[in-house]
Amino acid sequence: MKIMRAPSFTPAQLEARWQKMAENPMQRPAHLLKKDDDGKLHVENVRWGFDETSADPKQWAPRFRDTVIDPSTVKNIYLGEEPFAPKYIGGHGYAVIELEQPILNSDGEKDNRLVVSMEAWVPPGETYSAKKGMKPNFGVVFQLGSFGDRVQRITRKEGRSINLYKLDLTQEQKQEFTENALQAALKDRKGEWYHTMTNSCWGAQVVLLNTVLPEKQQIQRWTKLFHKAKMSAVLPSVSGLVLQRKGIWNEERATEIVPDRRMWPAQSKTWIANQSQKPWWGTAGRLTGAAAAGGLAYAGLGWPGAVLGGLAGYYAGGVVSDHLQILEGGVKTSPDGFYPDFLKAQLGIPGAAAANPAPPPGSWPSPNPPTPPVNR
Repeated sequence: MKIMRAPSFTPAQLEARWQKMAENPMQRPAHLLKKDDDGKLHVENVRWGFDETSADPKQWAPRFRDTVIDPSTVKNIYLGEEPFAPKYIGGHGYAVIELEQPILNSDGEKDNRLVVSMEAWVPPGETYSAKKGMKPNFGVVFQLGSFGDRVQRITRKEGRSINLYKLDLTQEQKQEFTENALQAALKDRKGEWYHTMTNSCWGAQVVLLNTVLPEKQQIQRWTKLFHKAKMSAVLPSVSGLVLQRKGIWNEERATEIVPDRRMWPAQSKTWIANQSQKPWWGTAGRLTGAAAAGGLAYAGLGWPGAVLGGLAGYYAGGVVSDHLQILEGGVKTSPDGFYPDFLKAQLGIPGAAAANPAPPPGSWPSPNPPTPPVNR
């Protein structure tokens, strides 16, 4: 991975910027406290959800807990993707590691899935944007968290969806990926800067995947000409399509965990959402692309141009139609079963572990939910 650094800063300036980002209450770099002889990791700064102590979700307090992780018990690896506006382009991607032996925090809470999320470390008072991310404005933080934490934050706090792609990996690949992901998450990232094109969330997952994939399945990060970043390794929104075409994700449909309807009313389906699941959608997209590109090329280059343009348009139309079909075709799933146990108990959802202590009461459905923020 190309590491984005800011050599123009003096050590004092760099330290000051890092201290400012450390004041962000939402994010904390994970630190290894110790490693047991049997390989279990004791890690601090793992996020385990939010105390819902305000009617304003922006005021919810994150719950960071020391956590024990046994990486030798990995069961499955997923790629999580969270669309944000513009929906078919914007998004955040991360790894979800499912374990046979659940992670356990210092309060006795359990979760059988761990999230490894490379994020832009944003100073308090600032907001993430792809444009800002093109310059050294944000640090890099690998945020570790329970999957329940992620589901609560995205589907309940922010009112967005999560798409899960279960990866088709061997047990050896799963084990190696888990070890590499945790090593990356626990590395000291001081002095490293986020970059939208060269050091981003999906790019980090591509690097990790490539460490365990055979060469023919690896996702290429750079163009052969001019060595520029490839959009397929930059945009998390196309991760489903990329994984499918590389044979890494072979399920018919992704799992889409939808926003919590207690707080976020269901949105009516768009035309694309409805039509993209029809049998004729892929053919129509390819033919439309061929006709449009062929017509434009014919105007300037005649019939030879029309043929070449038509072939290029046919391919491009297929890419776009398949991308939209995957994003809109997930199996819609309620977030309730994934929430942290303390929140299940708070909301009266069956299945909460009675032994896990609940935070102060305060589940606050808002009659006028705020606009979901765009962040990482």
